[in-house]
Amino acid sequence: MHNPRLYRSRRFTPALLVLTGTVIGLLLAEAIARWAAPYPMAFPWMDQVNGVLAPLPSVHGRHFVPGVYDTTFSFSSQRFRGQQVYTAEPGPQVVRIATLGASFTFGSGVNDVDAYPSQLQSILQEESRRNGWDRTIEVMNAGIAGSVTAEQALWFENWVRHFHPNLVVLDVACAADHPTGLFQIDNNGNVAPRLAGEVKTAGSEGLAARKIIHRIPGFTFLAEHSELFNLFRLAEGEALRHKRDAALGVEAATSDPASPSGDLLDQELRIETAEVTWLKQQVEASGAAFAVAALPCRENIYPSYSMWAPRIRKEYPLVMGALRKLSVAQNIPFTDLSPLFMDKARVGPPLYYDSKFETHPTPAGYRVIAEGVAEFLVQRELILPARSQPGTP
Repeated sequence: MHNPRLYRSRRFTPALLVLTGTVIGLLLAEAIARWAAPYPMAFPWMDQVNGVLAPLPSVHGRHFVPGVYDTTFSFSSQRFRGQQVYTAEPGPQVVRIATLGASFTFGSGVNDVDAYPSQLQSILQEESRRNGWDRTIEVMNAGIAGSVTAEQALWFENWVRHFHPNLVVLDVACAADHPTGLFQIDNNGNVAPRLAGEVKTAGSEGLAARKIIHRIPGFTFLAEHSELFNLFRLAEGEALRHKRDAALGVEAATSDPASPSGDLLDQELRIETAEVTWLKQQVEASGAAFAVAALPCRENIYPSYSMWAPRIRKEYPLVMGALRKLSVAQNIPFTDLSPLFMDKARVGPPLYYDSKFETHPTPAGYRVIAEGVAEFLVQRELILPARSQPGTP
């Protein structure tokens, strides 16, 4: 006689075995990923403004690398890191500084208060109190992790300039930027951004894909807790970036990304310095002052055997040389913080994390950046006086 319960049990058993095997397989893959490639896990924060990478507003989430750090970060309703909200215009006694840059500016690996712009604000406010400047210092963290100079320049133009900073500090990375196609450069070195419509169209597919993916149930939890899931996110992000670049006419580099050819490097530096020049023009047209700070990587300061060490050590002197030449030609205040880091690295705590895929500064390293930038701004008299307004003494 047919037994319905036995029949259902026999049908259910294979499905249970498949489910159990899948779960065990995923857990094993997760364990292997955490051991072999402990890449940062973070709350999904990426958005676009006019087709250009931007943070989502009103975000609070986790940023975690197994065995290295477990931190939180936030973006305000105005899309800047931290919870401070800014008025549309700084008051007559306010010096408002906007910091542009990538992950070293954003502060990957530390909480909001330990990111260098936050520490810079505290240092300069203390300088103001001690020296009787009678100024309130505001430092806006407009850093966007994973961005390059082209994106940072358009981020200023699309968004940051509307908050009317008195001074803009561009933080430059330790290797040359990859071309993005966001700017066009002619044979004379003149550069201009692509038309806004072209940029929006090129980025629209990536934005639509992100919105769909972010609706997956459990997406945020997996983004903050699963190494395996974040490796898939990384691959997805790279694929979307390459699609955008291709849509803007950028051909994929054929040389080794860890050691690009001399011709490709020359092209990258030419475009990057032209983008810095364009940004300077936009900043000064807005009524603000402009300065550039170079932030060294761990590979510039400590012994390192990472796959990127040869490229960084090769490119950093070339990037510095190009920026120094540009700073003289364009009268741009410029500082390279590597001598300060080398001096500080001889004593005291480590200035960078040291794991396979995580070499961002530690809180102590971000403090060195803040101290170096503060000293540079004070010495070059870039933070005084405040913006001239009616009633300003």
